[in-house]
Amino acid sequence: MGTIITACMIVGLIVAAPPLAKACPRPIRYTIGVILLAAGLWNIFWYASQHFREFWGIAAFCSGVLMVLTASYILKANWLPVFLRQAKPVVLLMLLGFAALYAITIYRL
Repeated sequence: MGTIITACMIVGLIVAAPPLAKACPRPIRYTIGVILLAAGLWNIFWYASQHFREFWGIAAFCSGVLMVLTASYILKANWLPVFLRQAKPVVLLMLLGFAALYAITIYRL
């Protein structure tokens, strides 16, 4: 499942990044946003809730929150408060860090 979550993070980053955010067709962008939202909610409410005292449970919670925020940027950024809209580069950079953490760990397995 970690491979799927990592792939969702990377694809979400690609679609949410400013150069490709407008270039991607709307149906594809919304589909990726919904998949990213579902993966983030799964990370938060299933994996993190069962493993919250472990390192990967906390990592799942943090990356899940970042995936939900990134999905919000893709789907409907106007619903977010102004400070979260302005924090988009920081959120995307943090999500990139978690994607790298997941990818490196999976590669080492």
